[in-house]
Amino acid sequence: MKKQTLIFRLFSSYLILAVAAIALTLIFGSSAIEKFYFERSVGNLEARSALLSEIIQRSASLAPTELDSLSKSIGGEINTRITLIAPDGQVLADSEEDPRRMDRHNDRPEIMDALLNGTGINRRSSYTLAEEHLYYARLSKWGDADIVVRVSYPTADLDAALGRIKSSFIVSGLVIVVLIALLNWWLSRQVIKPIKVMETGAKRFARGKLKMRIPRSSIAELGNLADSLNQMADEIFDRIRTITQQKNEQIAILSSMTEGVIAVDQESRLLSLNRAAENMFDIRSRNVVGRHIYEVIRHAELIELVNRSLEKKGNHESRIEVFEPTQRLLSAVGSKMPTKKGAPGGAVIVFTDLTHIQRLEAVRREFVANVSHELKTPITSIQGYVETLQDGALKEPENAEKFLNIIAKHAHRLGQIVDDLLELSRIEEMTDGAENDFPEVRVSTLIESCVAQQSAAAEMKHIQIVQELNEDLLLPMDLKLMTHALGNLLDNAIKYSDENKQIYLRSYREEDATVIEVQDHGSGIPREHLDRIFERFYRVDRGRSRDVGGTGLGLSIVKHIARIHGIEVKVKSEPGRGTTFKLVFAS
Repeated sequence: MKKQTLIFRLFSSYLILAVAAIALTLIFGSSAIEKFYFERSVGNLEARSALLSEIIQRSASLAPTELDSLSKSIGGEINTRITLIAPDGQVLADSEEDPRRMDRHNDRPEIMDALLNGTGINRRSSYTLAEEHLYYARLSKWGDADIVVRVSYPTADLDAALGRIKSSFIVSGLVIVVLIALLNWWLSRQVIKPIKVMETGAKRFARGKLKMRIPRSSIAELGNLADSLNQMADEIFDRIRTITQQKNEQIAILSSMTEGVIAVDQESRLLSLNRAAENMFDIRSRNVVGRHIYEVIRHAELIELVNRSLEKKGNHESRIEVFEPTQRLLSAVGSKMPTKKGAPGGAVIVFTDLTHIQRLEAVRREFVANVSHELKTPITSIQGYVETLQDGALKEPENAEKFLNIIAKHAHRLGQIVDDLLELSRIEEMTDGAENDFPEVRVSTLIESCVAQQSAAAEMKHIQIVQELNEDLLLPMDLKLMTHALGNLLDNAIKYSDENKQIYLRSYREEDATVIEVQDHGSGIPREHLDRIFERFYRVDRGRSRDVGGTGLGLSIVKHIARIHGIEVKVKSEPGRGTTFKLVFAS
């Protein structure tokens, strides 16, 4: 159904009322005027009949022919037809016709009423003249005899006058209708115009433009409505701003959380999830919100936890292991969402990634085992040789000296392990502290210091250390710590290189970074070990490591010193072709 506009309804309603009022006015006005003219005509005829009655009463001595002549004379003067009729209906005189040729009038309604009631009025067509007349008859005296005096005149002139009046009324009514229609249209537009303005303003409010204002109309009610709309816009703006701020705060909090958060409705459809949950399950909220959780995450234990959380109050815990995109161990806690009475419920699942904790626990266990193993070997050897000496080997000078040398070697190794552990602990404390501000040191000075410390070990294996240096490079560093780190890399390169090989020490600029590089041509490191070589006591080849005298903590110390300086450590290695370590200082 087609909707009608307000202006059409107002205009049409007012116009219909105006036309109806004018039409009723015309109808009742015409009827009143017609009644007025009729009563006025009857009164006129009544007055003339009364006057004629007096004249006829004074003319009792006249003969009928003289009476007829008198009627014609008076009728011509007053422009009224006069008819004198005897009680038996015989016409005695008539101002327009010969009474001798006229039939009896005792059957005329006005004559009958006059004879019966004294007067009679009737409007009808004249039997004699064949045209409509208005008749007034009065019972009077002609001498001693009764006589009916009837006066009349044709109604054509009356009808014409009434017609002219009705035409004037109709024309006036049409003019008034047109004027009312124009006025109604103008008034309707004056009412609709502010409503249109408010409609436009309301649409802008709906589009979010809540700062604009609707002008106040001069019409009191519409002005109050405009004020109410403006006040509503202010309140909505404040509420939206508050809700947006709260939402942004919630998004910021959820986004910054390391825990994953997933919210589902009563039907297990996903309502929202934060960035951590997206990364845990390799999904994106824009693609999965609104879908059932079991369509997105196919994990039986998780679905069971969601169902329990939706059905029962309280916290429900579970441990979930996922394998995509990476293997993770998650601690999941689900609970029913608090809702207002009658509102649909839902559940919130919070995931804590235990993978790192599990890995740290494994590293801790492995560290304890490695420390125990590293310490147990020299301690066991020392105990064994001491017991041998105590059992009588001291009396054998050659064996005693040999055993004492072995004990000294293992004691020295124990001292190296303890020193490296203490150094690593001290470096870790620096790593956890505030940001360090180091002085700038020439890179060539660092490299020369490290070469000087390791030159003796290199000469013993006839290894040549080739230096390719950029003498102009300056870097902020703790020289002692960096000498320790670079010395460890150079020491490893010497230890794990065969005799008569070359080791390269380089310093250069690479894009927006400064690089210090140590390259050897030793045995190399298999690819599967590259991710773990910086762990404490991790050894690629345990037997060879002990043979060359390493503690298993050197690369771990390098990693922590690099972290203090904000350095990235890169390693590239191929078994049988050597290893390259890079210390990358970002500019």
